[in-house]
Amino acid sequence: MIGMVTKMQWKKSKPKKSYGFIHGSDGEMYWFSLNGLEGISIGDEVRFEGERNEKGNYAYKVWKIST
Repeated sequence: MIGMVTKMQWKKSKPKKSYGFIHGSDGEMYWFSLNGLEGISIGDEVRFEGERNEKGNYAYKVWKIST
C-alpha cells in the first residue's frame, strides 16, 4: 500500500519507542515504529504493509518512495 507520513514522535530518552503515523491510500491511519528507520520525514510518500490488531491499524515494512 502507499501512504503519506503525517506525524512523527521521536523519544530522545527511549528511541526504540519512537513512532509515527501514515495516512494510507485506503483512507485509514496506520501507526508505525521509527525504530531502525532512517531518512523518513513528515510529508514523505511511503510504501508499506498494513495490518489490524486489537489496538488498531499498524504499518510494517515501511520504506520511502524515491522521487
